Amino acid sequence: MITDGKPSAMFMEGTSGKRAKQALNYAEPTASGRYLYKNPMGLDPLIIQETLKEVAICRKSGILINTFMLTDDYYLVDFVKKVTEIARGKAYFTSVVNLGHYVLYDFIKKKTRKVH
Repeated sequence: MITDGKPSAMFMEGTSGKRAKQALNYAEPTASGRYLYKNPMGLDPLIIQETLKEVAICRKSGILINTFMLTDDYYLVDFVKKVTEIARGKAYFTSVVNLGHYVLYDFIKKKTRKVH
């Protein structure tokens, strides 16, 4: 996953809880019958909660999440650290300028391990 560290959208299927009911007022219906809720302003607690649930589901399903973080905002770094902890993955804190170097380094490292 390559990210600025900020979850800003989620699909909603129901309206359990006061916050979810409020969010549904701003959600857009999709063809599947679910609603797409977007909030690009700040860190929305509802979106964070659902994102962390999905990360846990991925881990339990054997899906590894490695993150390339493209910002150094402290609150976003904390969120990516939490995702990494739950996912038991890796987080690379980098910039757009250095991203290719880190991807290449990790790719070569994995290939070396497979050969030996």
